[in-house]
Amino acid sequence: MTAQTLPDEPDFCFCPAYDVETEVQQIRIVIEGLAGHVPTALVTLTLDDALNICDKLNRRLGYDREAWTAMVAASMRAEDDDPESDAWH
Repeated sequence: MTAQTLPDEPDFCFCPAYDVETEVQQIRIVIEGLAGHVPTALVTLTLDDALNICDKLNRRLGYDREAWTAMVAASMRAEDDDPESDAWH
């Protein structure tokens, strides 16, 4: 991803890593319309804690859990559809 590919006013949300539920969860940023995620320095010890923090952060952006998990799912599908794309996360 470059600054040129990022929308001027992107819709985004925060989500847990979801990699391994029993390990530390990194909080990530997902940008609507773009595959992948942007890592952050925020981490939690459990998936439940990560979900609670993401709910709190996303609530400030106007997203409930259903809305932000839908945005994350769309990003994951877009990433899976284009395995040859440049990794930006």
